[in-house]
Amino acid sequence: MRNFKHILVYAGTEQPEVAVTRAAQLALENNASLTLMDVVKPIPKALGLMTDVAKPDELEKLVAADRRRRLLDLASEISDTGLQLDVLVAIGDPATEITRQVVSDQYDLVVKTADGFSPAGRLFGSIAKSLLRLCPCPVWLLKPQIHGEFDRVLAAIDVDSLDAKHADLNRKILELAYSIAQRDQAELHVVGAWQIWMEDAVRRNAGDDAVELLRKEHEAKVNKAIDELLQAPYSKSDDVHLHLRQGTPASVIRSVADEIEADLMVMGTVCRTGVAGFLIGNTAETVISDVTCSLLALKPDGFVSPIQVANALLIEEDEPLPLL
Repeated sequence: MRNFKHILVYAGTEQPEVAVTRAAQLALENNASLTLMDVVKPIPKALGLMTDVAKPDELEKLVAADRRRRLLDLASEISDTGLQLDVLVAIGDPATEITRQVVSDQYDLVVKTADGFSPAGRLFGSIAKSLLRLCPCPVWLLKPQIHGEFDRVLAAIDVDSLDAKHADLNRKILELAYSIAQRDQAELHVVGAWQIWMEDAVRRNAGDDAVELLRKEHEAKVNKAIDELLQAPYSKSDDVHLHLRQGTPASVIRSVADEIEADLMVMGTVCRTGVAGFLIGNTAETVISDVTCSLLALKPDGFVSPIQVANALLIEEDEPLPLL
């Protein structure tokens, strides 16, 4: 599996054991350090007017101390493994503080148990979605009911974007999904969707024959890109299954995930690169809102988190003005 060296687990969920167990296994396999982190949300200042026991900042420190003890208890359960362990409690917005820690200490993987099903039937809540937008390193969201190994891993690649950066992200998605499938002795399924841009408009203005010609040309390009991507070792494996379909990416990905009953999806979450702080892509946003399996999300090289952008602006503001 990919050589992660600095792993952060967000343990501020109702069932952190799933994430802690998987992250500890990864850390052992990769000889990596492991940090268990929790975040205390700020206590409203108005609460200080309602009690004489303690001020809001004092209450925050008391809660943080209690959370730290909880993390130490979790850490004690895996302390005999010989892992390099640390615990950390911050105060603030969870996704922001996790990302800030990732940026400052250069973590290369964040693991978190998903929030659990909401009344709307959604698996990933606000913290998870914010992490997917903000965090520059891979984020692994584990379904709480997951026990043991995965059976069917789905790698969702972008076959409609043929530029070098998307091709590189596709390779990383496939490599990571393949390594997990190999580790867990699972099936690996690869899904890609393609479509003709503005097909209806082209059909109205140029006719069916022009659309058919465009479709054949585009499909040929997609197939060539897939052939180049699925070289050895993937081409030699009996457990790699390709699902290449025409249609919108979100609908195709969700359809295949349901058909194969995927229990882990590996995908990218940014629809274009080169823009500092660019947030989650439309395809990822749509898929994530309905996905019911665990998710491992990657960013392309060059992605700059909004947290990094904000930090850079603060540094600029704090720089002294030049003397005239």
